[in-house]
Amino acid sequence: MQAPPVRDDGLQLDERRHLQRAFWSVERFAWVVFALVLLLAIAGFTGSGGYFSKAEAAFPAGQIEYPRVARWEASDEVSVSFNGGADRHRLTFDHTFFEYFEAEGIHPEPERMTTGPDGVVMEFAAEEQAPVKVILYLRAMHPGLAQYRVGLDGSAAGASTLVLP
Repeated sequence: MQAPPVRDDGLQLDERRHLQRAFWSVERFAWVVFALVLLLAIAGFTGSGGYFSKAEAAFPAGQIEYPRVARWEASDEVSVSFNGGADRHRLTFDHTFFEYFEAEGIHPEPERMTTGPDGVVMEFAAEEQAPVKVILYLRAMHPGLAQYRVGLDGSAAGASTLVLP
């Protein structure tokens, strides 16, 4: 066995310094990537909480808050707030919505639910024309970009949810 040569700094080591520097560079790059993933998760871009995980749509009859980013097979919810001033309120989701999401529950239960060419229409009664708050508990059935239409009391708008695996 042959002894390693003495380096300029006086140490007698046989190492490949350029490989160690390359490894350190890759390691630092990985730290930056992991920090970015952590920041994206905290901000809500991975679903299940955070500022950017929910989106809102405003209508003349009220507003709806839906998930902008959801997780596959994880529970989520859509919150609908109807303004006062009507005896009945109608919430409409087109058929595409139910291709991506399964409704686990609706609170309060709609008085009537019908299926038509515009999609599934849920009717809710309001006592003394009071505001109504409805929560739909959902579960995403498969990953992908879900683009659908949602409507409150006749006015509709497009919405989209990214379902992550």
